[in-house]
Amino acid sequence: MEDFFDVKTYKIDGQTACLFGIFDGHGGSRAAEYLEQNLFNNLMMHPQIMRNTKMALSETYQGPDSVFLEFEKDNSSVNGSTASTAVLVGNRLFVANVGDSRTIISKAGKGTWRVGGVLAMSRVFGNHMLKQFVVAEPDIR
Repeated sequence: MEDFFDVKTYKIDGQTACLFGIFDGHGGSRAAEYLEQNLFNNLMMHPQIMRNTKMALSETYQGPDSVFLEFEKDNSSVNGSTASTAVLVGNRLFVANVGDSRTIISKAGKGTWRVGGVLAMSRVFGNHMLKQFVVAEPDIR
């Protein structure tokens, strides 16, 4: 399996932040493993994580992509990963999805999503050969 997950809880200024993530690796496990080891630690270091969580998510999620691509620049692999994350800050829940993996809340089993109805995975962390087509900007709700 090339998939990883991460669950973390932090306390900042008396508030609790809980982070949950699933990283669906493809073409190897390095990108997904890199996210599991770094994404949430980087997010919690963002100065606006508790006050402007959406901005912190957007800005932080693009960082690991750049760093990973630098690590992989001499490697011709197609190593990449999606990210499906949920961040609970106080009583606010944010889901951030990168690639076509999605965190959804369903009721009575209804809910699905697919890029163009057919695309299996758009691996947007990593995949330097496809970088002109995909970005690491998360879809945040």
